[in-house]
Amino acid sequence: MKLKKVLVSVLLLSLWGGGMIFADTVNQIIRVSVNGSSLNDTGIVVDGTTYLPLRQLADTFNAFISWSDNKQVVINKPNIHMMTMSVNSNGVYPFQAVEKGSTVTFYVLVHGDSLNTPLSAAKMEIVDPGESVKELYYEDKPENLNVFQLRTKEIKYKFGSEGEYKVRMYMKAEKSSEWTLVSEKLIFSK
Repeated sequence: MKLKKVLVSVLLLSLWGGGMIFADTVNQIIRVSVNGSSLNDTGIVVDGTTYLPLRQLADTFNAFISWSDNKQVVINKPNIHMMTMSVNSNGVYPFQAVEKGSTVTFYVLVHGDSLNTPLSAAKMEIVDPGESVKELYYEDKPENLNVFQLRTKEIKYKFGSEGEYKVRMYMKAEKSSEWTLVSEKLIFSK
């Protein structure tokens, strides 16, 4: 019985001592904010070096993140520009705002460069203020070009609610099952 108490005491002291050593090396836990929005995970400062939540930062910056075979983290932030183009009897023109309740025929022009991540798929969707999603574009096994341009088909869409509509472009890296948001364009309805 006495041996059990000694073993438990030694175990507890070892755990407590190890925790104290770890706590001593973590000098400070910090909150991380990007463009005024706080990330869910916190960062830490250890011996003057700041460590940040890499996955959340990559998601915030619309970047691909992967780990190479030689134990290196690789971040690829493609440069994606989207333009919404309205089509009507007066011609074609860029737009970013519409009247609530209006129906607009439009397409999306996309220009991208610095895409160094091989892809397995790409898609684009529009999300209304109530979070309903409509697919605008999908391509399986797109060409993996460093510089690319694409245009969606013309879509007739009713902007029935007031608020922000988000046109989002996602890409899926070749060896991943996850979609990465690479660009977002807002259309305002008022």
